[in-house]
Amino acid sequence: MTCRTLLLENALMAFMAVLLGHLQSKVSLACVLKILFERSGTCVETASEIIYWVNTTGLSLPYRRLLQGVGDGLCAMDLRHQGKPIRVGLKDMPP
Repeated sequence: MTCRTLLLENALMAFMAVLLGHLQSKVSLACVLKILFERSGTCVETASEIIYWVNTTGLSLPYRRLLQGVGDGLCAMDLRHQGKPIRVGLKDMPP
């Protein structure tokens, strides 16, 4: 394992620890990565914020609730890029 890989793994685990602090239920890192980062979506940047819309088409109700919790947790973390707050929302999108 290289030093860079170790640093990235530690950063990912720290991010996950903070995210789990904002969730009501326990969820694995693999599950979060699958339902959040393997889904399509849209990014919109305005003058005051950055909004990510995650596609929920085809998700079961339990996974949709979990994804909503992850999105809410990410918003509660007050993530910022170039001073703009990052918001995450869910949206049903046509295929």
